[in-house]
Amino acid sequence: ERHIMRKTFLLLPLALFAQLAFAIDANDVEAYKKNYSEQLRPMVMKKLGMDRPDLTAGAIKREADAYVAKMAGCQLEGLAIFPEQYREKAILPVAQGGDVAQATQALNEELKKDIDGGKITKDEVMTIIQSAQQAVQICANS
Repeated sequence: ERHIMRKTFLLLPLALFAQLAFAIDANDVEAYKKNYSEQLRPMVMKKLGMDRPDLTAGAIKREADAYVAKMAGCQLEGLAIFPEQYREKAILPVAQGGDVAQATQALNEELKKDIDGGKITKDEVMTIIQSAQQAVQICANS
């Protein structure tokens, strides 16, 4: 019981930080969610179709829409943990209609370049990534 409380307590600052951290404008956030969802939807619908042959096409579409909308929001919560210059690199290209995988690749390259250049340590990057993944997981499971 106490262990669970302590774990929850440790996560609170992250959740609060995620709310405060957005310097990116609301239109970009909405555009990111829309484009992220559109890119993810076909894969999710295909997977749902294979996993749940009992569902009708309409039910698959509704489930997929709900899932991708939630995941787009969760992805943004995870990205909120990144320092602003990296957050922008991950969010703005997708908000402008770019490919999610390419934006992720560009972010990874930028992080690697900054580690090599001594701007940020490998440990700091690992901590940011782990915190972001945790935030996404908590959001996805809530």
